[in-house]
Amino acid sequence: MVGRGRLGADRRPMDPGDVNATTSTAAICLQGGRELTPPCDDMDRTVLGRCTGRVVVLAGAARPGSDYAGASARTVAHYRRLGADVDVIPDPRDDPRAALDALVTDIGLVVLPGGSPGGLLDVLAVAVDGRTIGDRLVDLCSTGTAISGASAGAMVLCHRTATPDRGGPPAVGLGLVPGLAVPHWTPGSERRWSLPDVMLWGLPECGGVLIDHAGVIGVGQGAASIRLDGSWSVVDRSAPQSIPG
Repeated sequence: MVGRGRLGADRRPMDPGDVNATTSTAAICLQGGRELTPPCDDMDRTVLGRCTGRVVVLAGAARPGSDYAGASARTVAHYRRLGADVDVIPDPRDDPRAALDALVTDIGLVVLPGGSPGGLLDVLAVAVDGRTIGDRLVDLCSTGTAISGASAGAMVLCHRTATPDRGGPPAVGLGLVPGLAVPHWTPGSERRWSLPDVMLWGLPECGGVLIDHAGVIGVGQGAASIRLDGSWSVVDRSAPQSIPG
């Protein structure tokens, strides 16, 4: 039976304290945007170095049709240029079962490019026989598949997801990372949104953070930062630090 789950509405988010258990065998990269460009090469190579297996792209933040196809093609071209084997996950809005069946355990890295965070939450909520696309991503991550999300793709990986394209309070994300991600971030830019007093990830364009069993480290360009208890601090780029929260 094909339907829609409840991700982004009232699905229970993961306890932020569970994040180390969730990422114990997999890396998660949160990127701030301008993804798939040469300034992101070193960051993406770092992520690829933590993976074993195929790369797949799920461009669910793009609109159906040509937008999905274009975002997928750009992702394939970028990662092939970096030497990776890349496959495209069918759009779950067109063929939910084929998309779910394509998300299998031999995948080394799932790439979630940017676009609409609200639209991507809808895609992750597409369900087949009671299991959503989001459920499958969480399952894969728990068994060692890395996930790299840029902009909207990074936002949905967190405990909460801002949906400025739809308004209203932050929605529930996949809960793989505590807090809430702010892409395209520069100091003070988070004030463009009305955000709760929660931990924030400030993710600059062509930069971000890499999270794994060792903690979190800054990657790419710019100075990725964390806001905790109202105060910002830069994520160390030289050695992993423990994940707040």
